[in-house]
Amino acid sequence: MLRYKDIKIIQELKADHTPSRVSAEDIFSRFKALKLSEGLSEFKWFKERGYDFKMVLAILVSMVVSPDKTVNSYLNSPTGEGSSMGKDVFYRLKNSPFICWRMLMWYFVHRFLKVTSTGKDGDDTSSRYLIFDDTVLPKTGKSIEKIGKVWDHVTNRYVLGFKLLVMMYWDGKSSIALDFSLHREKGKKPERPFGMTKKQIREQYSCKRIKDSYTAKRVEELDTNKIQMALRMFFTAIYRGLRVDYVLVDSWFTCDALIQAIRGVKSQKVHLIGMYKFAKTRFEYRGKSLTHAQINNMLGKPKRCRSLGYQYKQAKVLYQGVEICLFFSRRGNRDKWKVLLTTDTRLMFKKLIEHYQVRWVVEVFNRESKQLLNLGGCQSSNFDGQVAETTISMIAYLLLTLRFRYDNYESKGALYRSMNADVLRETLDRRLWGLFVELICTVSEVLELDANDLIEIMLTNPKAEAMITALCSSMVKDE
Repeated sequence: MLRYKDIKIIQELKADHTPSRVSAEDIFSRFKALKLSEGLSEFKWFKERGYDFKMVLAILVSMVVSPDKTVNSYLNSPTGEGSSMGKDVFYRLKNSPFICWRMLMWYFVHRFLKVTSTGKDGDDTSSRYLIFDDTVLPKTGKSIEKIGKVWDHVTNRYVLGFKLLVMMYWDGKSSIALDFSLHREKGKKPERPFGMTKKQIREQYSCKRIKDSYTAKRVEELDTNKIQMALRMFFTAIYRGLRVDYVLVDSWFTCDALIQAIRGVKSQKVHLIGMYKFAKTRFEYRGKSLTHAQINNMLGKPKRCRSLGYQYKQAKVLYQGVEICLFFSRRGNRDKWKVLLTTDTRLMFKKLIEHYQVRWVVEVFNRESKQLLNLGGCQSSNFDGQVAETTISMIAYLLLTLRFRYDNYESKGALYRSMNADVLRETLDRRLWGLFVELICTVSEVLELDANDLIEIMLTNPKAEAMITALCSSMVKDE
Protein backbone atom coordinates (compact mmCIF):
# COMPACT_ATOMS: atom_id res chain seq x y z
CA MET A 1 0.00 0.00 0.00
CA LEU A 2 1.56 3.24 -1.15
CA ARG A 3 1.16 6.69 0.22
CA TYR A 4 -1.96 8.82 0.08
CA LYS A 5 -1.93 11.29 -2.82
CA ASP A 6 -2.60 14.24 -0.53
CA ILE A 7 0.62 13.66 1.38
CA LYS A 8 2.51 15.72 -1.12
CA ILE A 9 6.13 15.44 -0.14
CA ILE A 10 8.77 12.75 -0.14
CA GLN A 11 10.93 14.97 2.06
CA GLU A 12 9.85 17.61 4.53
CA LEU A 13 12.98 19.08 6.03
CA LYS A 14 15.85 18.76 3.56
CA ALA A 15 15.11 21.99 1.69
CA ASP A 16 14.90 23.90 4.98
CA HIS A 17 18.04 22.35 6.40
CA THR A 18 20.49 25.28 6.17
CA PRO A 19 23.22 26.40 8.60
CA SER A 20 21.50 29.74 9.23
CA ARG A 21 18.47 27.93 10.55
CA VAL A 22 20.11 25.34 12.78
CA SER A 23 22.43 27.34 15.03
CA ALA A 24 22.20 27.10 18.81
CA GLU A 25 20.98 30.71 18.91
CA ASP A 26 18.22 29.90 16.42
CA ILE A 27 17.17 26.79 18.36
CA PHE A 28 17.16 28.79 21.60
CA SER A 29 14.96 31.45 20.00
CA ARG A 30 12.46 28.75 19.10
CA PHE A 31 12.44 27.66 22.73
CA LYS A 32 11.43 31.20 23.63
CA ALA A 33 8.83 31.46 20.86
CA LEU A 34 7.19 28.26 22.04
CA LYS A 35 7.31 29.57 25.64
CA LEU A 36 9.30 26.50 26.57
CA SER A 37 11.12 28.22 29.39
CA GLU A 38 8.18 27.66 31.73
CA GLY A 39 8.14 23.93 31.23
CA LEU A 40 11.90 23.49 31.04
CA SER A 41 12.20 25.20 34.42
CA GLU A 42 11.22 21.79 35.87
CA PHE A 43 14.70 20.63 34.88
CA LYS A 44 16.39 23.65 36.47
CA TRP A 45 17.39 21.58 39.48
CA PHE A 46 19.65 19.48 37.30
CA LYS A 47 21.85 22.48 36.60
CA GLU A 48 21.89 24.33 39.89
CA ARG A 49 25.34 25.58 39.04
CA GLY A 50 27.06 26.44 35.85
CA TYR A 51 25.36 26.54 32.48
CA ASP A 52 21.60 26.84 32.00
CA PHE A 53 19.81 23.57 31.13
CA LYS A 54 17.93 25.21 28.25
CA MET A 55 21.11 26.49 26.64
CA VAL A 56 22.92 23.14 26.94
CA LEU A 57 19.87 21.40 25.45
CA ALA A 58 19.67 23.97 22.64
CA ILE A 59 23.32 23.34 21.74
CA LEU A 60 22.75 19.56 21.75
CA VAL A 61 19.75 19.99 19.43
CA SER A 62 21.76 22.28 17.13
CA MET A 63 24.51 19.65 16.95
CA VAL A 64 22.28 16.99 15.39
CA VAL A 65 21.01 19.39 12.70
CA SER A 66 24.46 20.72 11.84
CA PRO A 67 27.51 19.07 10.20
CA ASP A 68 29.04 18.72 13.68
CA LYS A 69 27.07 15.70 14.91
CA THR A 70 29.19 14.87 17.95
CA VAL A 71 30.35 16.84 20.99
CA ASN A 72 34.02 16.59 19.98
CA SER A 73 33.41 17.74 16.41
CA TYR A 74 31.28 20.63 17.69
CA LEU A 75 33.91 21.82 20.19
CA ASN A 76 36.61 21.63 17.50
CA SER A 77 34.48 23.51 14.95
CA PRO A 78 34.61 27.32 14.45
CA THR A 79 31.23 27.52 16.20
CA GLY A 80 32.25 25.63 19.30
CA GLU A 81 35.86 26.82 19.66
CA GLY A 82 34.74 30.02 21.35
CA SER A 83 32.53 28.16 23.84
CA SER A 84 33.61 27.98 27.44
CA MET A 85 31.75 24.70 27.87
CA GLY A 86 33.79 21.56 28.17
CA LYS A 87 32.70 18.20 26.75
CA ASP A 88 31.82 16.92 30.22
CA VAL A 89 28.95 19.45 30.41
CA PHE A 90 27.23 17.70 27.51
CA TYR A 91 28.13 14.14 28.46
CA ARG A 92 26.86 14.57 32.03
CA LEU A 93 23.51 15.77 30.76
CA LYS A 94 23.11 13.00 28.16
CA ASN A 95 24.16 10.24 30.54
CA SER A 96 22.24 11.53 33.55
CA PRO A 97 20.01 8.87 35.17
CA PHE A 98 17.78 11.58 36.68
CA ILE A 99 16.32 13.20 33.55
CA CYS A 100 12.97 11.93 32.30
CA TRP A 101 13.50 12.30 28.57
CA ARG A 102 10.01 10.98 27.85
CA MET A 103 8.45 13.77 29.93
CA LEU A 104 10.65 16.32 28.17
CA MET A 105 9.57 15.01 24.78
CA TRP A 106 5.90 15.20 25.70
CA TYR A 107 6.30 18.79 26.84
CA PHE A 108 7.67 19.78 23.44
CA VAL A 109 4.79 17.91 21.80
CA HIS A 110 2.17 19.72 23.88
CA ARG A 111 3.69 23.11 23.06
CA PHE A 112 3.79 22.24 19.35
CA LEU A 113 0.15 21.13 19.31
CA LYS A 114 -0.99 24.16 21.29
CA VAL A 115 0.75 26.61 18.99
CA THR A 116 -0.34 24.96 15.74
CA SER A 117 -3.96 24.59 16.82
CA THR A 118 -4.32 28.30 17.58
CA GLY A 119 -6.25 30.62 15.28
CA LYS A 120 -6.71 30.03 11.58
CA ASP A 121 -4.27 27.15 11.47
CA GLY A 122 -6.50 25.02 13.64
CA ASP A 123 -8.44 22.63 11.41
CA ASP A 124 -11.00 20.43 13.11
CA THR A 125 -12.15 18.78 9.88
CA SER A 126 -8.99 16.80 9.18
CA SER A 127 -8.64 13.34 10.62
CA ARG A 128 -5.93 12.78 13.23
CA TYR A 129 -3.79 9.68 13.16
CA LEU A 130 -1.49 7.73 15.44
CA ILE A 131 1.01 5.66 13.49
CA PHE A 132 3.14 2.89 14.97
CA ASP A 133 6.19 1.57 13.21
CA ASP A 134 9.59 0.12 13.97
CA THR A 135 12.92 0.61 12.27
CA VAL A 136 16.49 -0.56 12.79
CA LEU A 137 19.10 1.74 14.34
CA PRO A 138 22.46 0.19 13.32
CA LYS A 139 25.44 0.55 15.67
CA THR A 140 29.15 -0.18 15.29
CA GLY A 141 30.31 -0.79 18.85
CA LYS A 142 29.83 -4.26 20.34
CA SER A 143 30.63 -2.83 23.77
CA ILE A 144 27.53 -0.59 23.77
CA GLU A 145 25.36 -1.39 26.78
CA LYS A 146 22.63 -3.96 26.00
CA ILE A 147 23.47 -4.03 22.27
CA GLY A 148 22.49 -7.02 20.19
CA LYS A 149 21.72 -8.21 16.68
CA VAL A 150 18.29 -7.42 15.25
CA TRP A 151 16.62 -8.45 12.02
CA ASP A 152 16.54 -5.84 9.26
CA HIS A 153 13.68 -6.64 6.87
CA VAL A 154 15.03 -4.19 4.27
CA THR A 155 18.41 -5.92 3.86
CA ASN A 156 17.09 -9.34 5.02
CA ARG A 157 19.93 -9.90 7.44
CA TYR A 158 20.83 -9.45 11.09
CA VAL A 159 22.62 -6.22 11.99
CA LEU A 160 24.18 -4.92 15.20
CA GLY A 161 21.89 -2.32 16.76
CA PHE A 162 18.53 -1.62 18.36
CA LYS A 163 14.97 -1.68 17.10
CA LEU A 164 13.27 1.68 17.43
CA LEU A 165 9.51 1.62 18.03
CA VAL A 166 8.08 5.07 17.34
CA MET A 167 4.60 6.55 17.74
CA MET A 168 3.95 9.30 15.18
CA TYR A 169 1.12 11.83 15.05
CA TRP A 170 -0.34 13.34 11.88
CA ASP A 171 -2.69 16.32 12.27
CA GLY A 172 -3.45 16.85 8.60
CA LYS A 173 -0.48 19.13 7.92
CA SER A 174 2.52 17.93 9.91
CA SER A 175 3.88 14.78 11.45
CA ILE A 176 5.78 14.63 14.74
CA ALA A 177 7.10 11.86 16.94
CA LEU A 178 5.26 11.56 20.26
CA ASP A 179 7.08 8.74 21.97
CA PHE A 180 9.50 5.90 21.36
CA SER A 181 11.13 2.85 22.90
CA LEU A 182 14.31 0.94 22.08
CA HIS A 183 14.28 -2.85 21.81
CA ARG A 184 16.56 -5.82 21.27
CA GLU A 185 15.79 -9.33 20.02
CA LYS A 186 16.68 -12.40 22.07
CA GLY A 187 17.46 -14.57 19.07
CA LYS A 188 16.89 -18.27 18.44
CA LYS A 189 20.19 -19.70 19.72
CA PRO A 190 20.47 -20.06 23.55
CA GLU A 191 24.27 -20.15 23.29
CA ARG A 192 24.20 -16.74 21.55
CA PRO A 193 21.67 -14.57 23.44
CA PHE A 194 20.74 -11.45 21.46
CA GLY A 195 22.99 -12.70 18.67
CA MET A 196 26.14 -12.15 20.76
CA THR A 197 28.68 -14.47 22.31
CA LYS A 198 28.85 -14.65 26.09
CA LYS A 199 32.27 -13.01 25.96
CA GLN A 200 30.90 -10.10 23.95
CA ILE A 201 28.09 -9.64 26.46
CA ARG A 202 30.56 -9.63 29.37
CA GLU A 203 32.63 -6.95 27.63
CA GLN A 204 29.65 -4.64 27.17
CA TYR A 205 29.39 -1.47 29.22
CA SER A 206 27.48 -2.00 32.45
CA CYS A 207 25.89 0.55 34.74
CA LYS A 208 24.06 0.12 38.05
CA ARG A 209 20.79 2.03 38.20
CA ILE A 210 18.43 2.99 40.96
CA LYS A 211 15.41 0.67 40.97
CA ASP A 212 12.28 2.24 39.42
CA SER A 213 14.27 5.25 38.15
CA TYR A 214 13.53 6.71 34.73
CA THR A 215 16.56 5.09 33.16
CA ALA A 216 15.93 1.71 34.84
CA LYS A 217 12.46 1.65 33.28
CA ARG A 218 13.96 2.46 29.87
CA VAL A 219 16.31 -0.52 30.21
CA GLU A 220 13.33 -2.77 31.09
CA GLU A 221 11.64 -1.66 27.86
CA LEU A 222 14.48 -3.26 25.87
CA ASP A 223 13.03 -6.72 26.49
CA THR A 224 9.38 -5.70 26.63
CA ASN A 225 7.18 -6.89 23.79
CA LYS A 226 6.71 -4.15 21.19
CA ILE A 227 2.94 -4.71 21.16
CA GLN A 228 2.83 -4.05 24.91
CA MET A 229 4.88 -0.88 24.46
CA ALA A 230 2.62 0.28 21.62
CA LEU A 231 -0.39 -0.19 23.92
CA ARG A 232 1.31 1.82 26.69
CA MET A 233 2.08 4.64 24.28
CA PHE A 234 -1.45 4.57 22.88
CA PHE A 235 -3.09 4.83 26.29
CA THR A 236 -0.67 7.61 27.27
CA ALA A 237 -1.66 9.59 24.17
CA ILE A 238 -5.37 9.13 24.97
CA TYR A 239 -4.81 10.01 28.64
CA ARG A 240 -3.03 13.23 27.62
CA GLY A 241 -6.10 14.28 25.69
CA LEU A 242 -4.86 13.89 22.12
CA ARG A 243 -7.60 13.73 19.54
CA VAL A 244 -7.18 10.48 17.59
CA ASP A 245 -9.48 9.28 14.84
CA TYR A 246 -7.47 6.38 13.43
CA VAL A 247 -4.56 4.20 14.50
CA LEU A 248 -2.53 2.97 11.52
CA VAL A 249 -0.28 -0.09 11.74
CA ASP A 250 1.33 -2.66 9.50
CA SER A 251 0.73 -6.40 9.72
CA TRP A 252 3.14 -6.93 12.62
CA PHE A 253 1.13 -4.70 14.98
CA THR A 254 -2.35 -5.75 13.84
CA CYS A 255 -3.47 -8.04 16.64
CA ASP A 256 -6.31 -8.84 19.03
CA ALA A 257 -4.80 -6.85 21.92
CA LEU A 258 -4.64 -3.64 19.88
CA ILE A 259 -8.16 -4.11 18.49
CA GLN A 260 -9.61 -4.59 21.96
CA ALA A 261 -7.65 -1.65 23.40
CA ILE A 262 -8.77 0.76 20.68
CA ARG A 263 -12.42 -0.25 20.83
CA GLY A 264 -12.30 0.02 24.61
CA VAL A 265 -11.65 3.78 24.53
CA LYS A 266 -14.75 5.56 25.84
CA SER A 267 -13.61 9.20 25.77
CA GLN A 268 -13.60 9.41 21.95
CA LYS A 269 -14.23 7.32 18.86
CA VAL A 270 -11.00 5.72 17.74
CA HIS A 271 -10.67 3.15 14.97
CA LEU A 272 -7.92 0.81 13.80
CA ILE A 273 -6.75 0.33 10.22
CA GLY A 274 -4.07 -2.29 9.72
CA MET A 275 -2.60 -4.73 7.26
CA TYR A 276 -3.36 -8.35 8.11
CA LYS A 277 -1.42 -11.55 7.32
CA PHE A 278 -2.25 -14.24 9.90
CA ALA A 279 -3.60 -17.17 7.89
CA LYS A 280 -4.95 -19.30 10.78
CA THR A 281 -7.01 -16.62 12.58
CA ARG A 282 -10.72 -17.34 12.35
CA PHE A 283 -13.55 -14.85 11.96
CA GLU A 284 -17.29 -15.32 12.32
CA TYR A 285 -18.91 -14.80 8.92
CA ARG A 286 -22.43 -15.86 7.94
CA GLY A 287 -22.69 -17.97 11.06
CA LYS A 288 -19.45 -19.89 10.35
CA SER A 289 -15.93 -19.75 11.79
CA LEU A 290 -13.67 -19.10 8.80
CA THR A 291 -10.16 -17.91 7.91
CA HIS A 292 -9.79 -14.78 5.80
CA ALA A 293 -8.81 -16.94 2.79
CA GLN A 294 -12.06 -18.94 3.13
CA ILE A 295 -14.05 -15.71 3.41
CA ASN A 296 -12.36 -14.34 0.30
CA ASN A 297 -13.35 -17.45 -1.66
CA MET A 298 -17.00 -16.96 -0.66
CA LEU A 299 -17.18 -13.33 -1.83
CA GLY A 300 -17.31 -13.96 -5.57
CA LYS A 301 -16.15 -11.49 -8.21
CA PRO A 302 -14.22 -8.43 -7.03
CA LYS A 303 -15.31 -4.83 -7.56
CA ARG A 304 -13.08 -2.27 -9.26
CA CYS A 305 -11.79 1.05 -7.98
CA ARG A 306 -10.66 2.61 -11.26
CA SER A 307 -9.25 5.79 -9.73
CA LEU A 308 -6.76 3.78 -7.63
CA GLY A 309 -6.34 0.85 -10.02
CA TYR A 310 -7.43 -1.81 -7.48
CA GLN A 311 -9.71 -4.82 -7.47
CA TYR A 312 -11.32 -5.32 -4.10
CA LYS A 313 -13.79 -7.32 -2.01
CA GLN A 314 -15.14 -6.57 1.43
CA ALA A 315 -16.87 -8.46 4.21
CA LYS A 316 -18.22 -7.49 7.63
CA VAL A 317 -17.22 -10.10 10.20
CA LEU A 318 -17.07 -10.63 13.96
CA TYR A 319 -13.72 -11.05 15.67
CA GLN A 320 -13.56 -11.69 19.43
CA GLY A 321 -16.97 -10.05 19.74
CA VAL A 322 -15.93 -6.92 17.79
CA GLU A 323 -17.51 -6.07 14.44
CA ILE A 324 -14.80 -5.37 11.88
CA CYS A 325 -14.54 -5.07 8.12
CA LEU A 326 -12.09 -7.05 5.99
CA PHE A 327 -10.98 -5.60 2.67
CA PHE A 328 -9.23 -7.79 0.11
CA SER A 329 -7.38 -5.85 -2.60
CA ARG A 330 -4.95 -6.43 -5.44
CA ARG A 331 -3.63 -4.83 -8.62
CA GLY A 332 -4.13 -7.03 -11.67
CA ASN A 333 -5.33 -10.62 -11.81
CA ARG A 334 -1.94 -12.12 -11.03
CA ASP A 335 -1.22 -10.03 -7.94
CA LYS A 336 -1.65 -11.62 -4.52
CA TRP A 337 -4.60 -10.57 -2.39
CA LYS A 338 -3.67 -8.24 0.47
CA VAL A 339 -5.93 -7.90 3.48
CA LEU A 340 -6.73 -4.66 5.29
CA LEU A 341 -8.68 -4.77 8.54
CA THR A 342 -10.61 -1.89 10.08
CA THR A 343 -12.92 -1.43 13.04
CA ASP A 344 -14.66 1.42 11.18
CA THR A 345 -17.28 -0.59 9.33
CA ARG A 346 -18.70 2.53 7.64
CA LEU A 347 -15.62 3.07 5.49
CA MET A 348 -15.75 2.56 1.75
CA PHE A 349 -12.72 1.07 0.01
CA LYS A 350 -11.34 4.26 -1.52
CA LYS A 351 -11.55 6.17 1.75
CA LEU A 352 -9.94 3.27 3.60
CA ILE A 353 -6.92 3.39 1.25
CA GLU A 354 -6.66 7.16 1.62
CA HIS A 355 -6.58 6.81 5.40
CA TYR A 356 -4.11 3.95 5.44
CA GLN A 357 -1.64 5.58 3.11
CA VAL A 358 -1.09 8.32 5.66
CA ARG A 359 1.35 5.74 7.07
CA TRP A 360 3.80 7.16 4.54
CA VAL A 361 4.66 9.98 6.97
CA VAL A 362 6.49 7.57 9.26
CA GLU A 363 8.70 6.47 6.35
CA VAL A 364 9.50 10.14 5.67
CA PHE A 365 10.35 10.61 9.35
CA ASN A 366 12.62 7.54 9.50
CA ARG A 367 14.46 8.50 6.33
CA GLU A 368 15.04 12.17 7.06
CA SER A 369 15.83 11.75 10.74
CA LYS A 370 18.51 9.19 9.93
CA GLN A 371 19.98 11.21 7.06
CA LEU A 372 19.73 14.71 8.50
CA LEU A 373 19.27 14.51 12.27
CA ASN A 374 21.68 11.76 13.30
CA LEU A 375 18.90 9.42 14.43
CA GLY A 376 20.63 6.17 15.35
CA GLY A 377 24.07 7.73 14.91
CA CYS A 378 24.86 7.77 18.62
CA GLN A 379 27.67 5.36 19.55
CA SER A 380 27.66 6.06 23.30
CA SER A 381 28.40 3.01 25.42
CA ASN A 382 25.95 4.22 28.06
CA PHE A 383 22.35 3.24 27.26
CA ASP A 384 21.14 6.45 28.93
CA GLY A 385 23.07 8.35 26.27
CA GLN A 386 21.32 6.33 23.54
CA VAL A 387 17.91 7.34 24.93
CA ALA A 388 18.99 10.98 25.30
CA GLU A 389 20.32 11.35 21.76
CA THR A 390 17.28 9.62 20.23
CA THR A 391 15.04 12.08 22.09
CA ILE A 392 17.18 15.03 20.99
CA SER A 393 16.90 13.95 17.33
CA MET A 394 13.10 13.83 17.66
CA ILE A 395 12.98 17.24 19.34
CA ALA A 396 15.07 18.61 16.47
CA TYR A 397 12.61 17.08 13.98
CA LEU A 398 9.71 18.73 15.81
CA LEU A 399 11.36 22.15 15.84
CA LEU A 400 12.36 21.98 12.17
CA THR A 401 8.87 20.78 11.25
CA LEU A 402 7.42 23.83 12.98
CA ARG A 403 9.86 26.12 11.17
CA PHE A 404 9.04 24.40 7.90
CA ARG A 405 5.32 24.78 8.56
CA TYR A 406 5.45 28.45 9.33
CA ASP A 407 7.49 31.32 8.00
CA ASN A 408 8.58 32.77 11.31
CA TYR A 409 7.39 34.17 14.62
CA GLU A 410 6.43 37.73 15.48
CA SER A 411 8.53 39.46 18.11
CA LYS A 412 5.94 38.79 20.80
CA GLY A 413 5.82 35.10 20.04
CA ALA A 414 2.55 34.92 18.08
CA LEU A 415 2.60 32.97 14.85
CA TYR A 416 2.13 34.54 11.46
CA ARG A 417 -1.06 33.11 10.11
CA SER A 418 0.07 32.64 6.55
CA MET A 419 1.51 29.29 5.68
CA ASN A 420 5.06 29.15 4.43
CA ALA A 421 5.33 28.85 0.67
CA ASP A 422 7.96 26.19 1.30
CA VAL A 423 5.18 23.85 2.41
CA LEU A 424 3.93 23.75 -1.17
CA ARG A 425 7.34 23.85 -2.77
CA GLU A 426 7.67 20.07 -2.91
CA THR A 427 4.15 19.42 -4.22
CA LEU A 428 4.07 16.55 -6.69
CA ASP A 429 2.09 16.38 -9.89
CA ARG A 430 -0.51 13.71 -9.14
CA ARG A 431 -0.77 12.25 -12.60
CA LEU A 432 2.97 11.82 -13.03
CA TRP A 433 3.29 10.44 -9.51
CA GLY A 434 0.48 8.02 -10.33
CA LEU A 435 2.47 6.68 -13.29
CA PHE A 436 5.50 6.27 -11.04
CA VAL A 437 3.39 4.37 -8.49
CA GLU A 438 2.08 2.11 -11.25
CA LEU A 439 5.65 1.36 -12.30
CA ILE A 440 6.66 0.53 -8.72
CA CYS A 441 3.67 -1.80 -8.32
CA THR A 442 4.44 -3.57 -11.59
CA VAL A 443 8.09 -4.10 -10.67
CA SER A 444 7.15 -5.28 -7.17
CA GLU A 445 4.82 -7.90 -8.70
CA VAL A 446 7.60 -9.20 -10.97
CA LEU A 447 10.10 -9.37 -8.09
CA GLU A 448 7.43 -10.71 -5.70
CA LEU A 449 8.11 -7.91 -3.22
CA ASP A 450 5.78 -5.67 -1.25
CA ALA A 451 5.60 -2.24 -2.88
CA ASN A 452 6.36 -0.52 0.43
CA ASP A 453 9.50 -2.62 0.93
CA LEU A 454 10.62 -1.89 -2.64
CA ILE A 455 10.32 1.87 -2.13
CA GLU A 456 12.18 1.63 1.19
CA ILE A 457 15.01 -0.29 -0.54
CA MET A 458 15.13 2.34 -3.31
CA LEU A 459 15.34 5.22 -0.83
CA THR A 460 18.34 3.59 0.87
CA ASN A 461 20.18 3.50 -2.47
CA PRO A 462 21.90 6.85 -3.20
CA LYS A 463 21.50 6.58 -7.00
CA ALA A 464 17.81 5.63 -6.79
CA GLU A 465 17.17 8.37 -4.23
CA ALA A 466 18.85 10.95 -6.47
CA MET A 467 16.72 9.86 -9.44
CA ILE A 468 13.49 10.06 -7.43
CA THR A 469 14.47 13.47 -6.06
CA ALA A 470 15.26 14.71 -9.58
CA LEU A 471 11.89 13.43 -10.79
CA CYS A 472 10.11 15.25 -7.98
CA SER A 473 12.11 18.44 -8.58
CA SER A 474 11.16 18.48 -12.25
CA MET A 475 7.51 18.08 -11.31
CA VAL A 476 7.77 20.97 -8.88
CA LYS A 477 9.28 23.21 -11.61
CA ASP A 478 6.49 22.29 -14.01
CA GLU A 479 3.94 23.50 -11.49
